[in-house]
Parts: sequence; structure tokens; C-alpha cells
Amino acid sequence: MIGILKSELFKLRTTRATLIVATFSVVLPAIIFSLTSMFAFSNGEIGDSLVSMVGNFVPLTGLLLGVVGVLCSTQEYSQGTIRITLVATPNRLKVFVAKLLTTMLVSVLSVLLMLLLCLVPSQLILTSRNITFEVIGSDLRVLLSAIILSAFLAILGLSLGLIFKSSPGAISALLLWPTILEGMVFGLLSLAFKDSNLFKFAPIQGNGFKLVSTFFNSDENSWLTSLTYFSAFVGVFVVVGAVLFSRRDA
Repeated sequence: MIGILKSELFKLRTTRATLIVATFSVVLPAIIFSLTSMFAFSNGEIGDSLVSMVGNFVPLTGLLLGVVGVLCSTQEYSQGTIRITLVATPNRLKVFVAKLLTTMLVSVLSVLLMLLLCLVPSQLILTSRNITFEVIGSDLRVLLSAIILSAFLAILGLSLGLIFKSSPGAISALLLWPTILEGMVFGLLSLAFKDSNLFKFAPIQGNGFKLVSTFFNSDENSWLTSLTYFSAFVGVFVVVGAVLFSRRDA
């Protein structure tokens, strides 16, 4: 199993597209956050903690890491090297688990690096500007939520890649559903059933992205409920992806 994990990590490290997307998932939020620290907050103080503000960038990082997950599963299909992998390791379950663990490891390390690159430079910048701020405050949960959200979106991307076996299709599904289609679908359902609370059942926007929020209204799902809905949604695709990967031809 260790050999399979090393093989999957090697594939990720040596694939240019994967490295570029993973780098953007870390660097882009860090740049935006640093620029915000340089030019915003002219009133001399920040009402929210830095961690809560970084939480607003986690969905972006998570979606980009989801693309990394897609590439982890589809590039071998597009290049035809999946056959070599399965000949070397006929046990497809081991290959699937190795891809899953590799994707989780990369996503967790990436989001931790993103948090570090956002928080450390911003503290230095804000201190030099004599701006009053809190780093964490009462928002420690946001750090855990950032790791969970990013890891689950990366796993979702991996599973969609195994289902579609095509990068364009899987990436389109990964990006379009949470950013556009989910809001449209649940918005229309709310109008049809005249119930504005239906959006709390939206798996990604209504629950997944909500994990990194610092507050929950009484008419919204709790953090634990949101995590349950979101993880169940991702779990369905993981099971479908695993079943298809183990049964259909390479």
C-alpha cells in the first residue's frame, strides 16, 4: 500500500497542470488577503478576526483543490496510463484508497499553507499600519472547518473524475453546481413550494460553504447539521465513483 501511495504522490508532483492549480489554490487567496490588509481598514481597526476573514476565501481554495482532485483521477484516463496502473496493482480498491488518501493529504497541506500565507503576512502588514485586530478570537472553529471543507471538495472532485472519466465534464460539474446551478435549483424550489428555508438543504452553498461561517441564525442548520448534509452529499459521489472505478473497463 505504501508503494501505491508513493506512486500517486509522484504522479501529482510531476504533473504540471496539477501543480499549477494547487499553487493557485494557495497563492491567489494569500495575495488577495495581503492586498486587502495593505489598502483596507482605513478606520484603524478590524471588527472581525483575521481567521473569520480568511474563511471567506476557503471556498475558492476548496474548489481549486477540487479541480486538483479531478486531475488526480482523470489524467490517467486521458493519457491511457490507467491501464499500466491497474496492471501493476490489479486490486482496484487499493488504487482507489491510495488516490483518496493522496488527494486528502494534498488538500490538507495546501489549505494549511494557504492559511499560513494569509495570516502571517497580514499580521505584519496590519501591525506596521498600527491597525487593531484579533488573529483568532472566538473563531477557532473556522480553522477546522477550512480543512474539512477543502478536503471534502477535493474528494468530491476525485469522485466526479472517476464518474466522468473526463476532465472537462468533471470540472464543469464541480464548478457550475455550487456556483450557479445549486442556487438556481433551490431558488426555484423555494418559489414553487413558497418556502424560503429550502436553501438550508442545499448541500454545498447552503451547508458546505456555511461551515466556515462565524455565525448561524436560528432558522439555519447548525454547524454539525451542515457538516452532516455536506458529508452525506460527498459520500454519495465517493461510493458511486468507487463502484464505477472497480467495475467498468479502464
